[in-house]
Amino acid sequence: MSNTSATAIADAASPTVSESEPSISRIAICSVGELFGGVERHILGLMRGLQARGVEPVLLLFHDRELASQARDQGVTPVLLPDRNWSMLAAATQMAELLIRKKIGIVHVHGYKAMICAALARRKHPVVIVKTEHGLPEPMAGRPVLALRERLYRSMDAWVTRATDTVVCYVSADLMAHYRKQHAGLRHAVVANGISIGDARGSSRPPEFRQDRFNVAVVGRLDTVKGHHVAIEALARIGKQEPRVELFFIGTGPCESQLKALAVRRGVASRIHFLGFQRNIYDFIAHCDTLLMPSLHEGLPYTLLEAMALGAPIVASRVGGLAAVLQDGRSGVLVPPGDVSALASAVTEILGNLELRRRLGAYAQQVQQSRYSLAVMTDQYLEVYRTLGSQGKNPDWNPGLER
Repeated sequence: MSNTSATAIADAASPTVSESEPSISRIAICSVGELFGGVERHILGLMRGLQARGVEPVLLLFHDRELASQARDQGVTPVLLPDRNWSMLAAATQMAELLIRKKIGIVHVHGYKAMICAALARRKHPVVIVKTEHGLPEPMAGRPVLALRERLYRSMDAWVTRATDTVVCYVSADLMAHYRKQHAGLRHAVVANGISIGDARGSSRPPEFRQDRFNVAVVGRLDTVKGHHVAIEALARIGKQEPRVELFFIGTGPCESQLKALAVRRGVASRIHFLGFQRNIYDFIAHCDTLLMPSLHEGLPYTLLEAMALGAPIVASRVGGLAAVLQDGRSGVLVPPGDVSALASAVTEILGNLELRRRLGAYAQQVQQSRYSLAVMTDQYLEVYRTLGSQGKNPDWNPGLER
C-alpha cells in the first residue's frame, strides 16, 4: 500500500460520528468477493435476513464472481469497486459517494481489504464501521512474498480497526478471547453465525456417492489449516480393514497438488476424490455418511451449521467454534486436532454404528434450529446496528448478547 494511502487512513480516524442513532433502513456490506466460502455464505444469509426485516442491504465487492452471482439471484445487485491495491483510494472515494447518495450511516465489513477501504471512505463520510471477525489469521500457502504482503495488510487492518473506533463482532467467544488484547477498548459483541436452508432437505443424492461405500465428505478450501492432510493420513491408517471408506474433498485451494501427492504416497489415491467447487453443496452434505471437519483451528464455520441443519453425522476437531457448538457424543464426535489415530478411530466407530449416526444427526439438527438460525443472527446484528449511536465508547458495551 502506498504512503499516500497510509496517510489518508490516518486522516480517516479523525471524523466523529454524530451521537444520533444511525439510520438502519439501509446497511452497506463490503467484502472482497473473490472466493466463495463461509464468509460469503454469511453475507448472503445476512442480506436475506435483513431483507426479511425490511432493511435494504447494499453490497460492495471488489470482484464479480460467485458471491456477486448469488447476490443477484436473491435480488441484490452488487456495486463493484476497483480491485487493484493501487486503486484503493479510488475505491474508497466511490464507496463514500455511494454512502452519501444513499444516506447510509453504517458499513459492515468482512476482511482486511474491505476494512481499509471503509476507513479511507470515512475521509468524506463519517460512517460507523462494524466488522465481523470470522476466524484466526491463517498462514498463506504459496510464495514468501505473498505471505509477507498478507502479514503487512493484516497489520494495517489491525491498526485501522483501532484508529476508526470500529465495532467488532466475533462469531464465537473463542475468537473474542483471542482478539481481546488487540481490540482492547473497542466496542464488541459475540454474534454467532446462523443459517436457514429452506427446502434443502429435499436434495438429491449425488451420483458420486455409491450405495455400497461409506462416503465421507470434507467441505472447504484446500488449505493446510482445514486439515485435509490429517484426513488422508487417517484413511491410510484405517487401511484395508475398512475398504468401503472413501473420502470426497469438496472445494478448491492452494494445497490441492500437495494433497494429491500425499494420497499417492500413502497408497489411498483411488479412494480419495477431489470434486472442486460444487454449487449443490447441500446434496453432498445431506447424503454423506459422515461429514469430516479435521481443522487445526476454526471460527464458526457455515459447513458445520449446514451439516447440523441437514442432520448429517459430524466428526470434527476439538477447536474453536467446532468445540463450542458440538457436544461430544451427543451432536457430534470430537477429536484432538491433528491426531491421526483419534480421527481414524472415530471414523471406524461411526462407520459401524448406524444408530449412533442417526442420533448424532437428529440432536445436532435440534441444536441448530434453536440456537443458530438465520433469524436469531439477523436480530442480533440489527440490535448491534440500532445500539451504536447511543452507547458512546464504552468498552464494556454489549447489546444484550452472550459474551
